Amino acid sequence: MSHDMAAIPNPNWEPYEVQVPQLHKTAASPIDKRSLQELLYTAKGRFVICDFLIGTQSVKTMSGFLANVGPSYFVLRDPCTGVETTCDIFSVKFISVYPEGQPETQSYCTYRLYRT
Repeated sequence: MSHDMAAIPNPNWEPYEVQVPQLHKTAASPIDKRSLQELLYTAKGRFVICDFLIGTQSVKTMSGFLANVGPSYFVLRDPCTGVETTCDIFSVKFISVYPEGQPETQSYCTYRLYRT
């Protein structure tokens, strides 16, 4: 008699319960559902430092006052020269937003001019 072993039920088989450790539950923080454009718009007029990924390994840092925000771009105004640079919103990786009134423009430009 040839029997397929997979087809024969094991009479000694008993189901068992898997114990899953309980993780510490913390209070859920609300999720900010605004888009990056909306978040940037709230920082309009403030000084920001942005890191952009160029290609696969190059990072470019730019800073200035956030002058404008569009659907796929934002504009940084250099406080020392007044030059406005349009930036691609999809290549930015990190944005640091300074509190209002910081940095003080004249000391920032002096620092930038004389740093080595």
